[in-house]
Amino acid sequence: MSNSDIVFQGRTESIYKVIVIGDPAVGKTSLLTKFVTKQMEQQYLPTVGVNIVKEPINLEVMNATVNLMFWDVAGQPQFYMLHRPYFNGADGMILVFDITRSSTFSNINNWYSTAVKYGLSGIPRILIGNKIDLKDDRKIIMPMAEHLSEKLNAPYFETSALTGDNVKLIFHKIAELVYKFKEESK
Repeated sequence: MSNSDIVFQGRTESIYKVIVIGDPAVGKTSLLTKFVTKQMEQQYLPTVGVNIVKEPINLEVMNATVNLMFWDVAGQPQFYMLHRPYFNGADGMILVFDITRSSTFSNINNWYSTAVKYGLSGIPRILIGNKIDLKDDRKIIMPMAEHLSEKLNAPYFETSALTGDNVKLIFHKIAELVYKFKEESK
C-alpha cells in the first residue's frame, strides 16, 4: 500500500465547475449557503458578479469524493456581459426559479439558451423550483415544471432554502450526474 492509498483510502477525488443560474432573488445564494453552512441568510443581498463556493461531496455508492466549485452567477442584467467567462468550462449547471414568481420560471429558457450559446448544451443539469415553503403564493404548478424539465432534459426538484427541504439532495444529485458524465467521457 502506497502513501497515496492511505491519504485517499482508495477513493477518487475530482474537482468540477458547476454554474448556478437564474433570475435575481430566486434563492441561488440561499440554497448554497444552506447547503454549505446549514444556515439561512435572513436578508436578501444581491450577488455582485459571481460568488464561488467549493464543497466536497461524498458519493458513497461510487466510492468517490467530488469537489464541486459552485459558481453562483449574479442574475441582474448589468452582469450579463460577464456570463461568458463565468460559464466557460462549466461541467454542470443548476437552473433555479422561484415557484412564486412566474417570470423567473419563464426566464429559465433564456438562462438555458445563454448556456447553450456558450457551448454548454451537453453538460449535466438540474432544474430547481425554490421557495416551496411559500405554498400559499405558489404560481408554478408541478405539471408546468415537469414539462420544462422534460424539454431541458434536466431532472426537476423542489426545494426550500428556508426549511432545507431537498437542499442536500440537489447538490448530491448534480455531483452524481457530473461525476457519471465525466467518467463516461474518459
